[in-house]
Amino acid sequence: MNCFPNILCALANCIFLCNVLLGTVQAEIPPAPPFTNGSGDPAMNGMKHAGVAFTGTGIEVHLAESPPSPVVMTPSGGRDFTPDKFDVLEQGYFNGQHGWLPEGVFNGLPQGASIWIQRTGASQPPGAAFHVYEGGNMTQGMDTWTMQEVYADGTPWQWDGLMQHDYFVVDRPGQYSMSFDVYVGDSQGIPWSGLSAGSTTLSFVAVPEPTALFSVLLGGLMLRGRRRR
Repeated sequence: MNCFPNILCALANCIFLCNVLLGTVQAEIPPAPPFTNGSGDPAMNGMKHAGVAFTGTGIEVHLAESPPSPVVMTPSGGRDFTPDKFDVLEQGYFNGQHGWLPEGVFNGLPQGASIWIQRTGASQPPGAAFHVYEGGNMTQGMDTWTMQEVYADGTPWQWDGLMQHDYFVVDRPGQYSMSFDVYVGDSQGIPWSGLSAGSTTLSFVAVPEPTALFSVLLGGLMLRGRRRR
């Protein structure tokens, strides 16, 4: 088993913690979606697309196998992101690897129709917060992304048919997943009669930071030592 990536991740977190204590943390642009895997293994970076195709009778969604599911979320670790709209990533853990990608051209859509995406369910640890913030693609540039919350309360989101990577954000470690329907709808997001919807589920895991684990272990050892006295 190659522990080197984990050692590097732990070292980076320790250095960051020292910077926090010394008050030398600098504002930074957040990592682009392909580089938001928090496993410490560069091989796990990359984009994981849900390909969307219009078949003429409805929508089909095909989720890429790589990178493997669940993708590991990146800990914010008290980092300060700039510009301010990216402050939403500082809540705990985030990942933007999952994205929507058109498979072919959406020819044959009824006049006035468009593609809509709607959250249909989510799983998360009890009491955990789980949000999605609107990104975009790197051709547009991160400075143009709104970073406004989307899919809240099941509200459908109108897709422009371009590659789309949003940031999924949680506030504590654990297993997370979010399910979606992708469908053809009118200008108000009402499903178009006679056309079927596609569906997919995106999965994530947020793992405690090495520095946090070290603090827990250290606290346990100190408590054990006191009990022995």
